[in-house]
Amino acid sequence: MNRLQNIVQNLQSKLFDTVVSNRLVYNTCWEDPEIDRELLGLDSESQVIMLSSAGCNALDYLLDEPESIHCIDANPAQNALLDLKKALFEYGSYELLWRLFGQGHDTEFQNLFRENLAELLSSSSRNFWQRHINYFSRPGVEGSFYYRGTSGKVALMIHKRIKYKGVYGQTLNLLDSKSLEEQQYHYQEIEKHLWSAFYKWLFKRNATMALLGVPGSQRDIIENQTEGGLISYINEAMRTVFTQIPVAENYFWRVYLTGSYTQDCCPNYLKKQNFDFYNQSNHRIKTYNSYLHDFLEKNPGSYSHFVLLDHQDWLANAKPELLAKEWQLILDNACPGAKILFRSAARECEFLPEFTQDRLTFRPELTERLHPNDRVGTYGNTYLAEVNN
Repeated sequence: MNRLQNIVQNLQSKLFDTVVSNRLVYNTCWEDPEIDRELLGLDSESQVIMLSSAGCNALDYLLDEPESIHCIDANPAQNALLDLKKALFEYGSYELLWRLFGQGHDTEFQNLFRENLAELLSSSSRNFWQRHINYFSRPGVEGSFYYRGTSGKVALMIHKRIKYKGVYGQTLNLLDSKSLEEQQYHYQEIEKHLWSAFYKWLFKRNATMALLGVPGSQRDIIENQTEGGLISYINEAMRTVFTQIPVAENYFWRVYLTGSYTQDCCPNYLKKQNFDFYNQSNHRIKTYNSYLHDFLEKNPGSYSHFVLLDHQDWLANAKPELLAKEWQLILDNACPGAKILFRSAARECEFLPEFTQDRLTFRPELTERLHPNDRVGTYGNTYLAEVNN
């Protein structure tokens, strides 16, 4: 890598670190837990290590009643979000939970937080929400919590653009489609508006990718492995999601396009029939403001499952020494047969440390069957590895 490339990469890394440091980046999880749970096979003896993100998927995994779920994130804002969700279950009001995280706003939240919820949070989570108590307080679609945080700002920009172009009604028709044929029809009508000069400009900006939580290293993977680069990658992903996979239960895209969920299209933790279960079981989820390698150094054990999201892409090429350290600690703290799940923009996983090859058995016969059904659709591939005995 020449000096200019080093300078550019360092600037991109500093921009990304500035954006994601103690700011809420992910206001909802962007990985499909339905696929995860089939791949992970959790049970009452499972001890799970995972990255927190927005906490939706940790709550989803809890339905399989694992012994414990350790949620780790270097960004305290992400754990503050999960802690708030846990506090709402402890508080015991499904209606409040739905207003905040189903509809995305509640004008009474400030009073409820000060009088009832603050005392249920850790000090760091309490301090975060005291500073950002307005995230839920504005009524209406554009005041939604899902248009807050860094990824939410980009989602709001797209939402406004869709309305400006006069295709919001068609977008709702797409999301309400009852068949693939309907989806294909409505998406064809919308698609021609999606890749205007504005959107190409928006997604080519390093700042936009940083706001979405996409570091330069992950963007490089996409650019290097996709003909046509990032724009073609996104275009192909969206066409797959909206024309080849039933959209009726695709709550991932619905919430960013509309600012809210519906009772029929939402994560499992927001379904009323699950509320009592979460009220009794959410204590099994613990949050830690830490890097993964630091957590494993300070909390050695014999863990059965590791869920790394797309974190490997963040380290690939950019931080190979840290990537190697992390994998060594994972293997040192994994029980025989432990499962390791991660996603990547890379269609071929070629960046793992060489020493992992003899310790891991990948299961493509499982992931290749399930990955095409991923409702998010923005990852190049899903990887599941088992630790050899």
